[in-house]
Amino acid sequence: MENTIKLSDFILEKYTEAKVPELTLDIIYGSEIQLLGSQNGQEKCKDCIWPFSRSPLKNVAIKHSQMLLESANDTIHTKDIREITLDIDDLKEFEWQPGDTIAILPTNTKESCDELLHLLNLENKADTICSVEISKLCTKKSAKVPTFIPKTTTPREILRDCLNLKTILKKTFIRSLAEYCTDTEEIKFLKSLSSKEGTAFYNTLVMEKGLTLSDLLKFCPSCKPPFSLIVEHLSRLLPRPYSIVNSPLKSKEEIKIIFSILKTKPGVTTKMLEEKCTNECASVMMYLREPNYFRYTEENYEQNQILIAIGTGLAPFLGFLQHKEHLMLKENKTNPGTTWLFVGATSEQAILQRDQLLQWQSYNVLNNLSESYSRIPTARFQYVQESLESNAQELVELLMKPDTIIYLCADGGEISKSIEKSLQNILSKELTISAEESIAMMKDFKVKRKYREDIWL
Repeated sequence: MENTIKLSDFILEKYTEAKVPELTLDIIYGSEIQLLGSQNGQEKCKDCIWPFSRSPLKNVAIKHSQMLLESANDTIHTKDIREITLDIDDLKEFEWQPGDTIAILPTNTKESCDELLHLLNLENKADTICSVEISKLCTKKSAKVPTFIPKTTTPREILRDCLNLKTILKKTFIRSLAEYCTDTEEIKFLKSLSSKEGTAFYNTLVMEKGLTLSDLLKFCPSCKPPFSLIVEHLSRLLPRPYSIVNSPLKSKEEIKIIFSILKTKPGVTTKMLEEKCTNECASVMMYLREPNYFRYTEENYEQNQILIAIGTGLAPFLGFLQHKEHLMLKENKTNPGTTWLFVGATSEQAILQRDQLLQWQSYNVLNNLSESYSRIPTARFQYVQESLESNAQELVELLMKPDTIIYLCADGGEISKSIEKSLQNILSKELTISAEESIAMMKDFKVKRKYREDIWL
């Protein structure tokens, strides 16, 4: 988000003011000071539910980290890509298969917390012990104190560990903020932005440009809301899922993950992980997530796999191939299925562990490798869809075998939809069926788990 905007550009002449929602929470301050410790605030919450967890939350040491790709001053490589190795040697109860995921509990940066404390005039109370309670003036019977905030805490701990400071701001929150402004133009701006008639402004600033609470408070310096309003309206800072990229058959005492870091607008968890990579004796809070059907086990060994990956979506497939390699070469299992990998990246250098992929191909662990480079104009294929369509006949022959499964790991936005559309077109053309029939076939593949997706947002 830009440093400043002209408020008058986002003020309507006529609008219907949205209703101000009732404030249900209150912050009760004590007199004692409590400095932040190493324990995460959410970890203190006994009633806190960890989404999709199948293991307890554990503090796990970072054993090793390495840079796989460093961003450059060009338009090709705009992200750093890192791999970190987590030491789970003491966690004998941790069992997983390739394709499974872990969740890492993030923390907000000190800079982002300090900025918000300053904007809220809370610097003097930042480390004062407090509790979040239902307001005595609250009339809402369903009002509850968030279960992810400790019973005894501080504003700094709440901001660092519990709240998503990049929450998409709802109109009800923006309307509430107008009640705590003293500047007339700022009041009109917030009321316009939160009105039904101001939806176009809201979409531009909040949905497209990612306006955050800190941005809004900087644009409206007279706005000084109570901290209870912030706690009520900002969403929970949720654990972030990451695919495991190694096989337990090769190294069950460690878990490896890969993540990318946008330099201009890094994510909360990736920013935290990047900082931890530079610290000695660093650790993360993590748990194993419930598995789904996007995994590769010994039972899948004789099946065929069509693997489709975009960018870091290649990560789980590295575990698939490592697992297959161990079963094939170390345990001498026979009758392996065919594995065909379609991978897309910005360049050859951006394909994760490409040397290892080529080695697997030489061993026939990976039978076919089709690469696409989106930012290399001279590449044979720039997009995975082009590669799929170029290999349509062989692809459909493999796909229509009863023991073939397609796995797609990609962005949950337009990319995954485009790839699915491409597969529909390929089926329609190669099988000489209508578009409606190919769409129905893809739906049937999903129902029967012949088509499996790991989609992230």
